[in-house]
Amino acid sequence: MKKFILTSVISIAFIFYSCQFGKEEKHFPLVDGKKLYLLLTSALDSTDISKNPIAGLFDKAKDKSFTYNKIEIDSALIDNKKVYSILLEHPIPAYNLLAVIDDSLNLLLKDVSLNGYLTAKWKSYNNRTVIEVKEEFKSYDVFNLQRYSLYYPNENKFNLVFRTFTFFSSPKDSIFQNIVELTDSLIRTKIPKPKFTSISDSIDTFVFDISGFRYVSNKNLFDSIILKEINNTQAELSSNHILNKKSINDLLEYSADNNTFVADENDFKFQIPKEWSKIYNVSLSQDLNRNIKGIYFVNQKLGSTIGIIKIPLTDSAEIYVNEKLSVAKEIGNYKIRQSELKQDLKRFYQTFEHSCGNKKYLLLIEGSKAVYKENEKLFNDILSSFIIKC
Repeated sequence: MKKFILTSVISIAFIFYSCQFGKEEKHFPLVDGKKLYLLLTSALDSTDISKNPIAGLFDKAKDKSFTYNKIEIDSALIDNKKVYSILLEHPIPAYNLLAVIDDSLNLLLKDVSLNGYLTAKWKSYNNRTVIEVKEEFKSYDVFNLQRYSLYYPNENKFNLVFRTFTFFSSPKDSIFQNIVELTDSLIRTKIPKPKFTSISDSIDTFVFDISGFRYVSNKNLFDSIILKEINNTQAELSSNHILNKKSINDLLEYSADNNTFVADENDFKFQIPKEWSKIYNVSLSQDLNRNIKGIYFVNQKLGSTIGIIKIPLTDSAEIYVNEKLSVAKEIGNYKIRQSELKQDLKRFYQTFEHSCGNKKYLLLIEGSKAVYKENEKLFNDILSSFIIKC
């Protein structure tokens, strides 16, 4: 694997070619690994990407190149033509990316559904050049998971043909699944006898479905065991699942439901139902110690409001509210702190502080105590979808 870490952006001279009658058409590559890396970092760091041919990789989300844990470019030779894999790993999984591009800058694969710590490798199976990806990540703060994905070339693109979990641990115990056979027609897995659950069958077979171009099983044994264990766990799960539940791709894959919209501002975005009215440049919350203005989202039917204010990076939430906040999440340079949910005779209120890079925001939610319990999931979903563009 080759990793290209360069500090300056160079221009790329595109090579145009003509094909004359009676002469064999020749392939002229537009990029090599170094040039592709420069295009990639330019697409991440530059504000003007109109002339960058790979800018479409980031039609939904991107961050500055220095904030990524890993930027890797690797290559393979398929039918005498060079293809490149691009792997981006970010502290916020919503920014993770796997892509495959040929040396003429044609996009062959784009996958933004990856989580956690990532590795990608080109492999040769059954005279076929494929990509293996492995993920390690947490879910609901208490479960550790590993997942395996396999991508096959299919005409002029790559397809995800197989994906399964290979490891799961809970507060109770752990279980893993091994791939014991891989052919063009099937993949067979085996689960060593687990301690915390009894299973009648430890072998699963995934048969290659030609029409769907994918390995499928009618049992999905390991996934079923994991789902059952999560549903039966007695551990307390965090109500704020940003950076795990909400960032496993659905931070950006918002619902197409006509009843919701994405509040997309210069510095942040989040998902909120349409019946919440947005009001700019108003003084927020009677509980603030300072007279400061921000954005208000108001739901008169629920008698609830969500206020968002930008504060100096050197300030803390405790300057503005008489509450003590503790760290709820911290991954890379993204930190979330929150206060306890407070309730008095008539209302509830809570404060959240998001900070990332040189940006810091407070979220203040308050409303009628009578509607809180009935709409608790709604409030949590709105708050956990908030993310700073850092």
